[in-house]
Amino acid sequence: MTKHLRILLALILLMAVSVAKASTLYYKKDNISYAVNTDDSTAMVVANRDYKYMTKITIPATIKTYRVTELGESCFAGCTKLKSVTIPNSVTGLGNSCFEGCTNLTSVTIPNSVTGLGWYCFRGCTSLTSITIPNSVTELSCECFMGCTSLTNITIPNSVTSLDGTFHGCTSLASITIPNSVTSLYDTFQGCTSLGSITIPNSVTSLGVSCFSGCTSLTSIIIPNYVTGLGDACFHGCKSLTSITIPNSVTELGDHCFDGCKKLTSITIPNSVSSLGGGCFEGCTSLTSITIPNSVTSLGESCFYGCMSLGSITIPNSVTELGIECFRGCKSLTSITIPNSVISLGGSCFVGCTSLTSITIPNSVTKLGYDCFRGCESLRSITIPNSVISLGGSCFVGCTSLKEVTCLAETPPYAYYPFEDEAQKTLYVPEASVEAYKTGFYDWRFFGKILPLSTNGIKAVSKGDIGMNLENGTLTLSNVPENEPVSVYSTTGQLLGTGKGNISVNAQGAQMVIVKVGGKSYKMLAK
Repeated sequence: MTKHLRILLALILLMAVSVAKASTLYYKKDNISYAVNTDDSTAMVVANRDYKYMTKITIPATIKTYRVTELGESCFAGCTKLKSVTIPNSVTGLGNSCFEGCTNLTSVTIPNSVTGLGWYCFRGCTSLTSITIPNSVTELSCECFMGCTSLTNITIPNSVTSLDGTFHGCTSLASITIPNSVTSLYDTFQGCTSLGSITIPNSVTSLGVSCFSGCTSLTSIIIPNYVTGLGDACFHGCKSLTSITIPNSVTELGDHCFDGCKKLTSITIPNSVSSLGGGCFEGCTSLTSITIPNSVTSLGESCFYGCMSLGSITIPNSVTELGIECFRGCKSLTSITIPNSVISLGGSCFVGCTSLTSITIPNSVTKLGYDCFRGCESLRSITIPNSVISLGGSCFVGCTSLKEVTCLAETPPYAYYPFEDEAQKTLYVPEASVEAYKTGFYDWRFFGKILPLSTNGIKAVSKGDIGMNLENGTLTLSNVPENEPVSVYSTTGQLLGTGKGNISVNAQGAQMVIVKVGGKSYKMLAK
């Protein structure tokens, strides 16, 4: 590099530094500090230690010849003695955390010149009771009023399009009007414990994550027809919510969507919904009925965990999997119909369903997860179809009433400690497989009795019990209570028919059938 070139580069660098220094100047007047931009003749209020002693601040429209256009980031943050602020019409923006933590701020007027409120702008202003946002504002940034615990009234102008965590933790906010300009809500009202009702305008298409989570006073809400999804934990912990209508536009209910809605007694899910997220209705302790449409293909983990009032449920043929802990703790559940579409029952799926007396496992199921029926103390008998190849550990442990197990698989399924007290139980298996069950490696060999599904294994049907009549290959039942679940299997595991009450099924070609009525099982020769 030549000497002349080095001198030229040094001069350019010096000029750049001089210009940078000349473009920003700092002033202080009346205990308010400013950063002045000499290029566009504007000034921004910046942080100053003196603010923490001030109770009232009036910001001028100009300082010297410069227009005051912005309150800078964190400029008044933590000023716990500040009670009121006057902002001039020259200001267009309030920076991030501008008034954050001003715990005594009770009054602030935002002029029509302001177009945006920065992130955390008034977060933690616990004495702020009301505020008017002018029509000039188009954006209320993330968690703008978060933790304003005294805020009872606020007007949102039609210019605002989204609310992102805006009122999180505003525990005194009892009502609010959302303008038609808003299209999405995300974490907007989480923890607004005084919010009793709210109207969502038709402009909203998305209720995002934790939108109304923890709104413990919310009793009802109408979701407009344009909303397509309810985000994770959308209504989590809304313990006063008694009813809700989900429109046909909704396609997904997120994880823990209604978790902890303890007063929700019933809900109808529209045909547009394809999945119920994990923990979707977990802890809905008053839920007695729910309709799951044929559009739903999966029930997420812990979907109905702890729904202790749920007495019965019908799962549509569209569902292929019941997730882990899907019905755990549903202690009022007495019966459930699992469709032929389901291929696996997740671990702990029915743990603690203490009132479950009977269940029909379809021959589409190949796997019973660990702890699947653990603690189902009213379950008296179970038939495992020939499609099942493995039983998870502790699958039927704690089923204290279970005395009889029928396994239709000719090859003993994998079973490592699925039962307890097997010596007091009777196992019925295909006649040709008795020795395989008695001598095999798996835990089947520990059963006290292993009997074939033949004349030796048939239990007599006593007088006054369920009536069974087989004629021309048709099995007809009588004396069955009207709502008692009934299912009929062949010994190969084929489901011949199912229903409630006195049903008739085609048993043509079956040498023996297994009839399950409620919690009882009967074997009957069909030849």
